Amino acid sequence: MKKILLFFTALWAFSQQVYAHPHAFIGMRTTPLVEKDALIGFSVKWLLDEASSAELLYDLQVAHNDSSVKQAIVDDMIKNTVSEHYFSYLYDKQGNRVKYTSHPAHYDIQAVGNQILYQFDFFLSQPQPLKDSEFILMIYDPTYYVSMFYDNKSAVDFSKLPSNCHGDMVDQTVDEKTKQYAKSLDKTQREADFSLGKEFAQKVILQCQ
Repeated sequence: MKKILLFFTALWAFSQQVYAHPHAFIGMRTTPLVEKDALIGFSVKWLLDEASSAELLYDLQVAHNDSSVKQAIVDDMIKNTVSEHYFSYLYDKQGNRVKYTSHPAHYDIQAVGNQILYQFDFFLSQPQPLKDSEFILMIYDPTYYVSMFYDNKSAVDFSKLPSNCHGDMVDQTVDEKTKQYAKSLDKTQREADFSLGKEFAQKVILQCQ
């Protein structure tokens, strides 16, 4: 279980020779959760790339569909994800960071071909009224060791928003100097740059009248 506990760190040290950041890739799907005209959280699905999925798929195969073993793996993963604040950063209209609870729901992993789909819901500490509001959500690995990305705008589902709201997904504009710096980082480097991930993070923007 050690590599599972090191989710987002040692798990990504896969064997093939990859030298530039990022070293692993997660395709994301996100749905804002709304209740009584207030934002209460987000439902996310993360599809790990094949190399990153290999260890988890192996563990699941060795378990021979033992549900208790699978649950132990999922519990380890979600525990680590919670400790990293779900790798998610939500800001309100004033630029204040919105806090989350430490109690996610509906978390699970499943095999999708040669990849692992990891999904869970996480919730805000306090529901945030949507009227006359704006929120920006960014989900990323701060070191950019793992690229967490939406492959298109439809990867964010805004269908649960009330009629007075609309949403958008916006790509970051990254300057060439930052791109070259990321490419120059070798996977053996021990000093992590915890500011790099934010430079590449896409933004989910919710705006309500």
